Amino acid sequence: MSTIQTIAAETTEATEARRLQALDGHDLSIDLVRRVLAVRPLIDALAQPVHLFPLAGRSYGAAGAHAANLARLGTFFNSVSARVGAPAFAMCPEGLSPSHSVFELAVSRQLLGECAGSGELSLPAEASDDIIDEARAGTFDRQYCRGPLTSFDGTRLRAYTAGDPRNRAVVLVSPCGMPAKLCEPWIALLARESFVITWESRLLFEEPADRETFAFDVDAQAGDLIAVMDHFGVASAHLMGMCGGAVIAVTAAAARPARVSSLSLWHGDFELSGGCPVTKHQKDLKAFMKGAAAGRRQAELLHRLFSQNTLKNFREEAAHLVLYPYANAELLYRYAKSNGSIMSADVTPLLAQVTQPTVVVTSRDDSTTHPEGSVRVAQGLPCAALEVIAHGDHLSLFSAGPEVAEIATRFLGATSA
Repeated sequence: MSTIQTIAAETTEATEARRLQALDGHDLSIDLVRRVLAVRPLIDALAQPVHLFPLAGRSYGAAGAHAANLARLGTFFNSVSARVGAPAFAMCPEGLSPSHSVFELAVSRQLLGECAGSGELSLPAEASDDIIDEARAGTFDRQYCRGPLTSFDGTRLRAYTAGDPRNRAVVLVSPCGMPAKLCEPWIALLARESFVITWESRLLFEEPADRETFAFDVDAQAGDLIAVMDHFGVASAHLMGMCGGAVIAVTAAAARPARVSSLSLWHGDFELSGGCPVTKHQKDLKAFMKGAAAGRRQAELLHRLFSQNTLKNFREEAAHLVLYPYANAELLYRYAKSNGSIMSADVTPLLAQVTQPTVVVTSRDDSTTHPEGSVRVAQGLPCAALEVIAHGDHLSLFSAGPEVAEIATRFLGATSA
């Protein structure tokens, strides 16, 4: 999964702006607190203060209300940060400048993108403890986070569960480095009939005790999968591997077949011997990962370039999530080591060993990971079916839309039977 995406998204800015203008002070406060909570952990990884700025072409109030509304929003967001332990914000009413980063653009879009309007925002000067508590109720972490656990080598992992533990277990193996919240639509959907488990990549969300002696390779990441299952007492599970997560799922299924009942592999980022085609994105990202993984100094240089040179029209609703592993030079270094190992791991020798029922899903127009990789993986697996949908990309996959949801639930139902 890359953040260097130019996929335009449908927006409902005007409708949302009118909704916000119509909210009373209490409801608007709840809405804005939830926005601040949603941009963590990205803002926690950025240099302080995090700069916010009005987006080009949008008015935050007629005449004198524009400046007053921006000042009011800045004060309110900082009151939230102070109460929840988040970084401070600095409102920049003059707008975007060359010194602002792609990360601050994503945060500004998330916090201010739909606050534009013609009237005066009905907003208190600061968020009370009651407002914070009410806003936190029903958030992703409050619903699903089960705290850190210890993996096989002592590495701390942040895990999440949903659904009844008595039901069939489904382990979501998400793309390396992505916050678990990216998979929230799938977690909510599958938890209706399954016990859903997922976790966030080692060394990217929990700080290691020793930052020099930890493992990044695919085998270690597959070991984390088994450790998470052990922690929740799951003997066997269906593995749902997405993008690079598909490589981890295949690795775990080959190494520990008794622990894996079936697999679904979605838009897999597969390295295959024999000259399998790759997209320009795969080629460029692999080179970027190799450069950033060469050392912390190289990662710092590439981070600077990334921060200032990728202000593109990526999807606003997911930018604060997919940008996370690039947020600072140390994160980028660890991400490049982890994701680079996934992108370089040839799964060809493993395919014959994965005899569990499997469905492999891709789309004809996926420009992120080449569909031919999924086709060849399906051909190499002894018990696999291939589903090629007409249209779909990595970000749309995470919305768990009707077409992909039907494939997932149908396959789970068939293998359960």
